[in-house]
Amino acid sequence: MKRIVQAVVGLAISAVALWLTLRGKDLGAVLGAMRDADYRYLWLYVPFLVAIHVSRTVRWGILLEPVAKVPWSRLNAVSAVGFMALVILPFRLGEFARPYLVAERPRIRVSAALSSVVVERVADGLFTGLLLVVSLLFVPDGTPGIRVLRAGGVVVSLAFAVVLAFLVLAYRNRTRAVALVTRLLAPVSPRIAARAGGMLDAFIHGLRLVPSRGKVALFFALTAAYWGVNAWGMVVLARGFGFHLDATAACTLLGVLVVGVMIPAGPGMVGTFQGAVVLGLGLFAPKAIVATHGVAYANVLWAAQLGFQTAIGVFFLFSRHIQLGRVFSAPAEVGAGLEAEETQYRAEG
Repeated sequence: MKRIVQAVVGLAISAVALWLTLRGKDLGAVLGAMRDADYRYLWLYVPFLVAIHVSRTVRWGILLEPVAKVPWSRLNAVSAVGFMALVILPFRLGEFARPYLVAERPRIRVSAALSSVVVERVADGLFTGLLLVVSLLFVPDGTPGIRVLRAGGVVVSLAFAVVLAFLVLAYRNRTRAVALVTRLLAPVSPRIAARAGGMLDAFIHGLRLVPSRGKVALFFALTAAYWGVNAWGMVVLARGFGFHLDATAACTLLGVLVVGVMIPAGPGMVGTFQGAVVLGLGLFAPKAIVATHGVAYANVLWAAQLGFQTAIGVFFLFSRHIQLGRVFSAPAEVGAGLEAEETQYRAEG
């Protein structure tokens, strides 16, 4: 029932976002813009998608190295299927797929795998939030919606900065971090507070395994390269729809898109993805052009990313490294795994 409710709410959010994006638009003109686009640029965009997949897979492997050096064949398969689950499952439930699929107890515990994904997401959120804040400084003050977007960039950056500060606290003082969370949740429900505290305790055990300084530097270098390739690829594809984006426009569009897809939505992030792209383009292009060619570009960009990630995910779905049933049970199993590991840690003292 919980999963059904999540799916329904996600679909509702997607439907509203898609309606807001297409409201008042000439759908015939949008289809015409999609038909008349120069799809040679779509083929040029494919190598960027490959580079994005490889860079984020290598980067994830760096975070897992202190626990175990996962063979490339397994890491690549889990990454492909995990990111496919992320884009096709509603409410971003696919985030749990990678840590559960790569977990291999006792060598790789669920807590350690989950902590690697959380650190990765915090780094991405902080990087793109700051990128959005800086890039929006170069957008004229009179641009419609600029104040709201600037405030949104600051809020996202601060939110991830707070999470990062908490992770540092948890790394340095596990007992204090668990006590803080338990104390905050206790007024809501003592049972939930106790359970959350126990799961957090297990998570922090995994967090305490960090790469060397050199590997940390490489991780951040790959993070910058990963998002740089993302922005560059979007620039290339945009040319097929008549948009010539400079560095500021590309970084702003990327930042707005990342913030937009953070909103839990239906399968494929449909609606929130297109709405964010159209909103970002509206800062730099005439409204009439964005209403046709911009919407067309948003749909093709969405389809290209979704199609590529789904294709490689399906390809690896039947490899020897993946158990199909575990993909859809990942959200529940990660929680169960954390609880089991927390019990084990207590027994070990």
